[in-house]
Amino acid sequence: MDKAKKRTLSVIGILAVVAVTVAVCYVLFHKKPDSGLQFDDNATTGILPGVDIDQRRKELQDKLDRSMIAFTINTSPVFLNGTSKGNLLIENPGNNAKLLQVRIVADETGEELYTSKYLKPGTYIENARLDKALEKGAYPATAYFMAYEEESAKYIGQTGAQLTITVQN
Repeated sequence: MDKAKKRTLSVIGILAVVAVTVAVCYVLFHKKPDSGLQFDDNATTGILPGVDIDQRRKELQDKLDRSMIAFTINTSPVFLNGTSKGNLLIENPGNNAKLLQVRIVADETGEELYTSKYLKPGTYIENARLDKALEKGAYPATAYFMAYEEESAKYIGQTGAQLTITVQN
């Protein structure tokens, strides 16, 4: 190897060492941007003294149960014709602790196809007629489940499910 090649390799080696050193220093000493959050130094990790953990869990579970809406529905009900009963299979599970009312609305037209009366927890509707007679075909729809407090019938909220109604004849 001649002197020029050795000198070139030495310069490249020195530059590589300098680049690695700069990169390591940047990673180690670069200050991360401030997130704006300031945590209280006086805060203690854990649960307050004297709190019954099982009672706290029960309270949290009760709040969760009240905020959740449980239901069951057939997402592909079939009707023999536009005026026959179909297998909607709507259920308000017994552990729901809410009254439910169901509205089924056609996605394309916004027309209300079915509305139930209130369902108590632990009750279901197996088969029902639609409120509007439909022609033969498949109809994308949304079932809206409105939830109400069991004792006061105060409105809580709603959730929904997509379904496709099929009318065979």
